[in-house]
Amino acid sequence: MAHGYLNASYSVFSYAAKRYGGIRAIPPLPPAISVELSSVCNLACPECVTGLGLTRRANSFIGYDLAAEIASQSGGRVLSAWLSFQGEPMMHPEFFRIMELFAGMNPVISTNGHFLNIENCRRLAASPLKKIIISLDGATPEVYTLYRKEGDHAVVMEGIRRLSGTIREMKSKLKVVIQFLVHRGNEHEAEPVSSFARSVGAGFRVKSMQVLDPAGAGKWAPSDPRKSRWVKGDDGAWRAAESSARGCFRMWTSVVITADGDVIPCCYDKELRHVMGNLERQTLSAIWRGERYNSFREKVMSNRRQVDICSACPEGRRLFFK
Repeated sequence: MAHGYLNASYSVFSYAAKRYGGIRAIPPLPPAISVELSSVCNLACPECVTGLGLTRRANSFIGYDLAAEIASQSGGRVLSAWLSFQGEPMMHPEFFRIMELFAGMNPVISTNGHFLNIENCRRLAASPLKKIIISLDGATPEVYTLYRKEGDHAVVMEGIRRLSGTIREMKSKLKVVIQFLVHRGNEHEAEPVSSFARSVGAGFRVKSMQVLDPAGAGKWAPSDPRKSRWVKGDDGAWRAAESSARGCFRMWTSVVITADGDVIPCCYDKELRHVMGNLERQTLSAIWRGERYNSFREKVMSNRRQVDICSACPEGRRLFFK
């Protein structure tokens, strides 16, 4: 773990050196990784590329051997392993076996909460998982399914209660966070969901919503503009809220790996427009420190607004609320 903190410190230093001194310095490995265990999902959320059936992968689930190789190459350097990207991670048939590979890297998952049966709750409570983020976007079934299409509100509520009870019973240190993706149709139910979270001993946070097409932002934009990633212009058109941030800290500190082993710069590259390399052919270190990645960092630092995946990115803006 000491090497991980040293690597993270050098990551911060390397970003600062580039940001303020124009000096190129790339850390040996990113201190944070996101690994896509599954590229498929059981839901059909309307502003999700997976929910819309737009995700294209050769493999629906990451192979165990590839996951093991990622863990092996990252061990001792990574302080945070996010085991999800586009799909539902708990649909992976070897979910718990793969999670064990990332023990010691503070693994976290984000789930829609439909797989919290008795056995899975006990295995989660006994696992190396540090935090589980569960989506619950409504206090009632009608509001919940406005966005979580094909979801079952009752199943998620009961699963959360079951997991919280199992954590208490097993004296587990697993942290549960209920995440409320706020939009115009559910904002009035944020407080009841927050109250439910308190009742089961879970954390709670409101997250602003990403919209794939600016033209549809008006349908979802909440009444509080601070909680929207989109703004309506004087011409009536919706566009991404501008960020004054220069460069991107994530380009120096984190990376995303798909179920096929493709390495991409961040979670906003949902269509894999900027694949930096593939772990079936290169090491993570070689990709991270390679010329393609370095050139992309230079471009983002120079003018992030000219990079397609950065144009709608809320870097520098607040995304989470109590």
